[in-house]
Amino acid sequence: MIRLYFQQALYHLRENPIITWVSILGTALAICMIMVLVITFQVRLVDCEPEVNRSRSLYVSAMSVKAKGADESNSANSFMSVHTGKECFKPLTTAEAVTLISLPNKVRVSLPAGAKATADMKQTDEVFWHIFHFRFLNGAAFTKADSDAGLPVVVLSASIARQLFGTTDVTGETVQLNHVDYRICGVVADVSTLATSAYAQVWVPYNSTDMANLSWQNNTMGQMRAVILARSASDFPAIRQETEKLRNKYNDGLADIEVFYRGQPDESFTNLYRKWSQVPDINSVILSYVIIIFILLLVPAINLSSMTLSRMQKRMSEIGVRKAFGATGSELMRQVFFENLVLTLLAGILGLALSYLATFLLTDFLFSNSMNAYLSGETALTTGMLLSPWAFFSAFGFCLIMNILSAGIPAWRASKMNITDAINQR
Repeated sequence: MIRLYFQQALYHLRENPIITWVSILGTALAICMIMVLVITFQVRLVDCEPEVNRSRSLYVSAMSVKAKGADESNSANSFMSVHTGKECFKPLTTAEAVTLISLPNKVRVSLPAGAKATADMKQTDEVFWHIFHFRFLNGAAFTKADSDAGLPVVVLSASIARQLFGTTDVTGETVQLNHVDYRICGVVADVSTLATSAYAQVWVPYNSTDMANLSWQNNTMGQMRAVILARSASDFPAIRQETEKLRNKYNDGLADIEVFYRGQPDESFTNLYRKWSQVPDINSVILSYVIIIFILLLVPAINLSSMTLSRMQKRMSEIGVRKAFGATGSELMRQVFFENLVLTLLAGILGLALSYLATFLLTDFLFSNSMNAYLSGETALTTGMLLSPWAFFSAFGFCLIMNILSAGIPAWRASKMNITDAINQR
């Protein structure tokens, strides 16, 4: 019976090819627009390599300093110093791990008498490799002993290793970072610039440089950010509470100034919209995107429903004839359901393909910003970033319901009508 319903559905779809293809393309474009919107968020929010712990991570991207007792609006805003990070975040006991990460900066990577390249470098500690999971092609990450001792060791990305040596099997070799010798301890697969916290092309211990002395405002501000890994997202309130205690303790030791974080540590979604001293209004952000999604779905749905309704009204006589030959109301409704299921299924597959095509073609437009423009790496998209079954099935389900309602209501009314009236389309 189901096979017969599908055959009938395909026959009726071929019967009116123009209306059919307009309906399919309209539904596909609605699904495509929703998927592109979701993907632009997903690439920065879902757990994917190497940022596999986004869902249980907290971020402190910036901080503020003001005179003790002064209003918060009268403050200086920047990143934290190594000293502030070690005093206010590294001692957290309610967290699983805490790492300090520098801003990316350009560095000249070269061989003593050979090839050279310009790369994006981050300075961090050994905990970085625990929070972020990289795919090592050769060697391993620098250790706690390396970091604590400030040894000149470096992890390179595969592209930089190949550019300098022609291979990734370079563990133990020496490279120069701004003319300072560093020993290569490992090589990792290239990281997309969309992994904003983990991305770099060169990683070194911050203790191997002069980063600890690069500070101002009484050694409170510098060029570091903190990423806090919780054992579970349910620990976020406890971590924030302990962070506040450490901040108050730190401020007690400062003479004339105090630091504060303007609502941080942030979850990944809030951190995405954090702009220096501006506290993001997450409710407004969510509401604006809900409205956008609603419009993207509703406007095409109304147009498609009108077309589907018109198509069903023209088939009133057919429904009357089928009733005359003994078709029941439930059989008629099942036929309508399968017809619209086939229509929406074809549109869903096309919409999903269009969304991935549009995302790849518009990658620079969708994901470029002032920071990406400064970086040398690629804005690469991985499978983990693109796959979003819940978003696809939500958009697909909405379009299916609208199509079924617009076709099902007149079909149901026709199934309840007098056979003569249905045949004569009255």
